[in-house]
Parts: sequence; C-alpha cells; structure tokens
Amino acid sequence: MRPQQLSITAAAAVVACALLLLLLGSAPGAEATALGALKLDNYTFDKILAIPGHTYFVKFDQSYAYGEKEDSFKELCKLAYTVPKFFIAEVPVQEYGDKDNDDLREKFKLSKDDFPAYFLFNEGNKEGLRYSGAITVADLSAWLRKNQVKMPFHGTIGELDDVAKRFLQGGLADEHLDEAKKLAEGTYSTDRKASMYVKIMQKIKEKGAEYPATEMARVTKILEGKVTPEKAAEMNDKMKILSVFAAKDEL
Repeated sequence: MRPQQLSITAAAAVVACALLLLLLGSAPGAEATALGALKLDNYTFDKILAIPGHTYFVKFDQSYAYGEKEDSFKELCKLAYTVPKFFIAEVPVQEYGDKDNDDLREKFKLSKDDFPAYFLFNEGNKEGLRYSGAITVADLSAWLRKNQVKMPFHGTIGELDDVAKRFLQGGLADEHLDEAKKLAEGTYSTDRKASMYVKIMQKIKEKGAEYPATEMARVTKILEGKVTPEKAAEMNDKMKILSVFAAKDEL
C-alpha cells in the first residue's frame, strides 16, 4: 500500500472511530444523553482530541445532568451539527461509586460546584480554553463564534443571516436589502421573523450602524415591564434578529 493511501485509510479509520463514539454516546443507557454529543472518558479523551484539524467544545458535568443548563447544552448540540470539523462532547463525572472520569475533573482543576464547565480545544488551545459566560445557547454560540467556530445563530433564519452578513460587509448595499425583501415575501412569508430582517436593514440605512445596539437596549426595557405573552414572544424574536446585526464582528 502506498504512503498516501495509508494516510487516507488511517484518516478514514479515525473518522469512523469518532462516529462510533458519537453513536455510543447517544445510545440508550449511556450516561451522555445529549443527541449529537460525543461521550468522552479517561480512555478516549486524549485520543479524540489528538485528531488533527478538528475543534472540540467539551462539557464536564455530573452524570445524568438535568435542568435548564442541560437543556441549553442539548439545544447547542442540535445547532452545531452543521458545522464542519467541529464536535461538541461531554465528560460525565461520577461523584460516588467508581468515580468514573474523576481523574479528568482533577486534571482540569474542577470541583463539582464548577459544573457544567466548558472547554474549547483546537490547534491554538491544546490545553483547553475555558468558557466563563452564562450557560445559554445564545451566549455559548456567540463565544464560539468569537473563537472562530462558525456556529449558526439560535432561533433565526440561516439564509437571511447570510444576507445580513453580506449587507453589513458590503456597505449596506440596496441589492442585499432587495434580496432580503424577496426572501421575506417569498420563501419565508409565513415566518414573522423574516420581515424583521428587512425592517432592521432599513433602519440601519436610515439611522446608522449603531441602530441594532440601541434598539436592543430599548426592547430589553420593554420586556422588563408589563407585556402580554404574545408581545413578549414577538419582542424576543426581534431580539434574536437584532443580535445577528449587532454581532457583525462575529459574522
């Protein structure tokens, strides 16, 4: 077998191994319950993270985690599946009994009060870059984008996010505004968020690049007051779309 063929075969074997771990992590009875997350332990941790050319976002947590933070993790896994060469993983740490993976907890100087703890591993962060923000899908995704992981936005329209990116990077050109209008009136005519992209683009052209940030502050104040559930849902949708335009440095 030629060296090049051997290299390709080895790479294929590595990818197959990673996929097998993904399946095992999602299997019934496995401690890692989030669909789309690799389940790592003290046998596989270093092996998987050593695969070149990939980025990993690893959560250290108690076995059988639950609650709002775990729900956010599960949503993040679903959001990340389209990102090439990027895996979300979890290390379930047992506090009692065999104390599985407790040595990994100690390696990263974590206590149970730190859970869930997140670390980003890539070529530039081989020892792991720790995340210290709020455990929400929006905050985790924004941090990953700032660290060069091309995470999609949460609760937005991907195709219109791309138009927003071109609009902001292309000098607020009318062609991108027209493109957004066409999508809002056609493909996404039944999604109320679509028209929000168009209105925000128009406001940015009218009031300037600072509009998304000032409007987010205004909407936040509205949400802090008395609003109906329907109005709150609409305002929350608007906040999601505004965040796409406010995060122009992440796009």
